[in-house]
Amino acid sequence: MRMAPEEAAMVCARFYLPTEIVTGAGCFGELGRLARRFGRRALIIGSRGRRELLERAATLLAEAGIEPSVWAEVQGEPTIAAVEDARACARTAQAELIVGIGGGSALDTAKAAAGLAHRPGAVADYHTGRKLEPGRNLPFIAVPTTAGTGAEVTRNAVLIDPARGVKESIRDDSWFPALALVDPELTLSLPPAITACTGADALCQAIESYVSTGAGPLTDPLAAEAIRRIGRSLARAVEQGEDLAARSDMLYGSLLAGIAMTNARLGAVHGLAHPLGARYGIPHGTVCGLLLPHVMAYNLPCAADKYACVSGLLGLDASGLTAAAAAERGVAHVRELLGRVGIPSHLAHYGVTEDAFDALAAEALAQSSLHFNPRPLQAEDVRAILAAAL
Repeated sequence: MRMAPEEAAMVCARFYLPTEIVTGAGCFGELGRLARRFGRRALIIGSRGRRELLERAATLLAEAGIEPSVWAEVQGEPTIAAVEDARACARTAQAELIVGIGGGSALDTAKAAAGLAHRPGAVADYHTGRKLEPGRNLPFIAVPTTAGTGAEVTRNAVLIDPARGVKESIRDDSWFPALALVDPELTLSLPPAITACTGADALCQAIESYVSTGAGPLTDPLAAEAIRRIGRSLARAVEQGEDLAARSDMLYGSLLAGIAMTNARLGAVHGLAHPLGARYGIPHGTVCGLLLPHVMAYNLPCAADKYACVSGLLGLDASGLTAAAAAERGVAHVRELLGRVGIPSHLAHYGVTEDAFDALAAEALAQSSLHFNPRPLQAEDVRAILAAAL
């Protein structure tokens, strides 16, 4: 049930973002100058596929008097083992700061390595609930090269533990990056399929944070602008990757969605995406895009007004329509847009079968994201969403 405006105004809400953000085409070139305040030895973390960019970062740091080391072993989704290796490298290099360059996997690996470099115990201990006692984190500089996760402005690192078959976050306010360099030029070479996958994640995060029960007057404008930018530029960025204006829209939309979601939180799409991703290896953005229209349709009875606004933000004409009809038009448009950029429409494509629904529902209901979904879910509701997406 929606609260009356006067009731909503009395609800306490917290908005927190300690990250310094530098934006603009070419701002990556300022890395060395901006990093000097954090230390004189840096570990750069990324993937082998971005080795040239990592070497450029090393040059920028060296020119600023910072001794760089490079760990380029991020592969696929971020794992506990990768964080163990990265933090061991940070210790060996006596790093005083961490620079993460890449997509969400690289940034989450780097963020966790920075947060755990000087903490005792195994990474797996913290993944299974060990409390993060106050300690010295290494300053972390985030440089996103995909428009997707918003990890450059969040306080959590999402990691997979293959041994337990789970994908969960380690989260702490001290894990916000100290600095984010958000340069759309770094996304120009992103292939169409990755642009679509990461863009679907960004769109999902923008919409989920907009309709979340944790949304409010500080997060709504951020999420709304993210929806507007991503909605108008996702297809163009996929189809015309050299279009800097479209790439800028996507990267800034992802950034705004990241700020919104870290304060408003997410919803059922992400609650379902984590167990599906861990069990079946579905890329995170892909599974989010696949599920988004189905979760939106489920939420319509409790969030029609907000989804009607989403329709307008996506550029749809809802003149003369009821809120419910406008909202339904928005769901249809999201489904069409994601199909246009190549997001699959069936979970069965990844080997998901109905006999896994009970286990998936149990795992999804344990995810914190579901607490912020605008319409509550029971196990049968989760199974129904999975069946619709199968």
